[in-house]
Amino acid sequence: MQKLINSLSDHRVPISYSRDDWKQATIENFSPYFRRPTQLQKNIDSFIAELRNLARIARDPDYLSLLRWSLSLYRKVLRVDRAGAYRALLESFDGLGASDAHWLHMFQTTSSLEAGAAARDVIFQIFETIGGIAEGCFKPQLQILYSFAVRDVTGTWPVRVTSLDFGALVGGFPESHRTTAALLLRDPDLDLTVNQWRNISAHKSYRLIGPKTIRVTFGKGTVQSRQFGLNRLRAACRWVQKAHHALRLANTIIFIEHAEEILALGPPKIERSLASSIMQIAHDLSTVGYETISWKEHKKVGTLLIRDTFDRPPTEALIHASQQLVALSIGVLFDVSKVTCISKTAIQLQLPDGKIFGTAMVLVATADAFSLGKINLRKYMDQIEWNFPGKDLCGCSNSA
Repeated sequence: MQKLINSLSDHRVPISYSRDDWKQATIENFSPYFRRPTQLQKNIDSFIAELRNLARIARDPDYLSLLRWSLSLYRKVLRVDRAGAYRALLESFDGLGASDAHWLHMFQTTSSLEAGAAARDVIFQIFETIGGIAEGCFKPQLQILYSFAVRDVTGTWPVRVTSLDFGALVGGFPESHRTTAALLLRDPDLDLTVNQWRNISAHKSYRLIGPKTIRVTFGKGTVQSRQFGLNRLRAACRWVQKAHHALRLANTIIFIEHAEEILALGPPKIERSLASSIMQIAHDLSTVGYETISWKEHKKVGTLLIRDTFDRPPTEALIHASQQLVALSIGVLFDVSKVTCISKTAIQLQLPDGKIFGTAMVLVATADAFSLGKINLRKYMDQIEWNFPGKDLCGCSNSA
């Protein structure tokens, strides 16, 4: 399974692997980080998706060490103050959702520059990426670690952590943990803190002073400046991404391991954009040989258009993919802006020649009832509408 991890690390899409391959790779690579392995098994689909994020740091032992240390700190505090830890994690839930939503928004709205793009455009995009990740994605993850670090050192939980500005969060990180957490707090090359990078990006306090030389200014009171090349800027961008991956994975694992106890305190309010759910579903489909082509909404029906890359019989391929109708429907219900706009979800299979083979469609309310156990599988399947233009369910021409 190392080949699968390597292909993910190299940003290639490994379409030649079966779902069993993905499952095996996920168990092998995540098991060392779990104390409750049954939770990994129960949530295997979620961690198949997370395998891409683990692969991004798999070749860098420093970031894997950050992941292990973060988990170790969480578990240390959990042993001392389990009730307080569960309350802190529950209160952080909304921030983690916002962090993931911001990451997906950046992914959806950032376009790759053409080869030979002007250095000014390249620099602008890199700074926007650094600032967006630091503020929108990384900061909510760091708030959790900060809370646990303060509790570990002082014996009390910090208050109003989400209201702390970025500088206070980084500057106030407990001294006894700063050395271990250094790679999370400041970049290892230029030695700028993550909040300084965010400020430079937000205030556009950078400029090109040579063909590929950048000058940045930062700091309150005594303003400081630094000059460096484009390659070092790219390295800073990779650093903030890897720091985010490592800490987010630690937070995700600790939440999943203790989900039952955390949710027993009261279910968190979940709001998630439909676009985020579709991105997750598209990834899940890609692991079993499907390419997602488009999403469209028409007359209160949301349709996901897909193509099979494994060359299965079309009817089999559509039936297999239709398993995601439940996830699509739940995605609609999580997005308050879509609940009244979409009453049915559909998955449509496109053949290699571009023609539509067939569609599977279900009421959102029916899929929701099935997900909650209110109806059984047989009744749910009976409610799915199948449409094969010019064919019967076996895929045979009706005119034959």
